[in-house]
Amino acid sequence: MNPMQEVEVLRAACCVAGIDGEVTENELVMINQLAAKAGVGRASLEAMIARGKADPEFYKEQFRVLKDKPRKSMVSILKVATADKSLSRDEIDVMRKFADKLGISSESFDAVIEKVSKRSD
Repeated sequence: MNPMQEVEVLRAACCVAGIDGEVTENELVMINQLAAKAGVGRASLEAMIARGKADPEFYKEQFRVLKDKPRKSMVSILKVATADKSLSRDEIDVMRKFADKLGISSESFDAVIEKVSKRSD
């Protein structure tokens, strides 16, 4: 992925991690890894995380233009979502919207979520 795509995935990950109003320590580890890979500084990252926690509509701004490597993008986002060993309904809903924007079929998305959910049971 190019740097702009890396930032887009990072922003989406912040949306997923923050949708429940908090970002766990494990989610933060994954987000920091994505930020380092994208070359995003601490202040910008903190702003993204704060927006992800405070603005439930933040996800609407993601993946408007950059849609390259949709599966790789979703894997990165899913890693952040499952970092705390659970998937909330809100996280799944936001990821479903990202999958749709990225052109990933509902069937493929549902299959992945079912597989991940079985692992955490």
